[in-house]
Amino acid sequence: MNQLRSFNSLNNLHRELSRVFDSRYPFEPLQTTENNWQPQVDITETENAYKVHAEIPGVSPQDVDVTLHNGILTVKGEKTTSHEHEQGETKHRERTYGSFSRQFTLPETTDEDGVKAKAVNGVLEIEIPKVQARKPLNINVTSSD
Repeated sequence: MNQLRSFNSLNNLHRELSRVFDSRYPFEPLQTTENNWQPQVDITETENAYKVHAEIPGVSPQDVDVTLHNGILTVKGEKTTSHEHEQGETKHRERTYGSFSRQFTLPETTDEDGVKAKAVNGVLEIEIPKVQARKPLNINVTSSD
């Protein structure tokens, strides 16, 4: 029980120090360097296709490049900074900007020629069809007579 109280005391101290420093220097300029970031991705499999959904809010579809080569799906692009507030100096920034790149190895059952991609409400949707499983081929045996 003492360990729990000690932990709570440390948390309270941390919160209090954060509050003091945040209120004392609220307008300290932030670094505005662009950082690399990675969109969050969901991959699902249906009977006929693989589907990739990647969150890319604020990224124009023209700034996204999707390729599939030798079973490797690559999604890359760039989210550029917004110049909404050009009149003033940025005091706080939480949104991420910069280039991104994600790669995924797909199974051999993908149809690389049928891939489709579209951006809908800040989500990149990629559909990769599966190739149809080859059925055994029956070969008739003939005689040479």
